[in-house]
Amino acid sequence: MITNLLTNAIKYAPNSDRIVVKTIADNTSVTLRVQDFGPGIPKAMQQKIFDPFYRLVDARQTTISGLGLGLYIAFEIIHRQEGRIWVESEEGQGSTFCFTLPLDRAHASEDEIEAVV
Repeated sequence: MITNLLTNAIKYAPNSDRIVVKTIADNTSVTLRVQDFGPGIPKAMQQKIFDPFYRLVDARQTTISGLGLGLYIAFEIIHRQEGRIWVESEEGQGSTFCFTLPLDRAHASEDEIEAVV
């Protein structure tokens, strides 16, 4: 799933020279953010991008390669783990794809919990 978000950031922002990846953790969850500096996603399309087979069209009206399943699969994985996935984007400003997953404290050792927090 993380590979999918990174691959999309490269694919949809091919003229950018960087991608920013951040993680944030607290006592209950961990969040990962992948930010690109591409063309951004119009507000009207932001919820649709998690639908199966939905694909964005770039500014030249050409379709970017892919099946349109990557974000749908990521959404399903996150949802089934009781997490949340979303996008923050404005046209011309790039996109940041984020997901939050709850920490499984019941099955983690104290060392694992301390490493995350």
